[in-house]
Amino acid sequence: MKAAIFDLDGTLVDSMGLWESLAGNYLLSIGIKPPKDLNSALSKLTVDEGILYLKKRFNLKATIEEINQSLEEILTDYYKNRIQLKPYVREILEKFKSKNIIMALATATDEHFVSMVLDRHKIRKYFKFIQTSKSVGLSKSQPEFFQIAIERLGLQAKEIWVFEDALHCMVSAKECGLNIVAVEDKWAFDDLKKIKEISDIYIEDFSQLEVEKLWKNY
Repeated sequence: MKAAIFDLDGTLVDSMGLWESLAGNYLLSIGIKPPKDLNSALSKLTVDEGILYLKKRFNLKATIEEINQSLEEILTDYYKNRIQLKPYVREILEKFKSKNIIMALATATDEHFVSMVLDRHKIRKYFKFIQTSKSVGLSKSQPEFFQIAIERLGLQAKEIWVFEDALHCMVSAKECGLNIVAVEDKWAFDDLKKIKEISDIYIEDFSQLEVEKLWKNY
């Protein structure tokens, strides 16, 4: 193992509850009861794609800019002030650094929100680069997203491990030949069986990760 690509939400930070409730809470605030399939419909979309989806599906009078502003206010508060690291994240980043393992962050979340939480928890220093869906114009469901990260690292796919909580991201990463560590997140339990099948390693939290074994044997 020479490099690690970390997802952010649901992997390094405990934020999926916010994303699961964000669109529904917005709809409730304007008097619309969110349908049961809302989260599944939005799960693979970026924020910008999700806003467009909401406007079209619910025929919202608000402009794209107004919807975005409402969601931005909620997200800013959480990423700047509330979202916490998942257990043992800081320890695992420090261990990787001690082994000279290159680390990158690859996320669907916009970089200004990413920066808020990284700076608040003082962990930006661990990452060689931050790659977002917006910065490359691709969703994490597209293998090309991960191929760009591989090229930026300058390594072979087999030398890189991806740390993810979401099944659709694991699928596209696997298509690029990357190794997968699935990090448990309760919001992904519906896909748990498939996640365990596709991942090379499954952990409940980072205390279970055998860093020495990964570093020496892979």
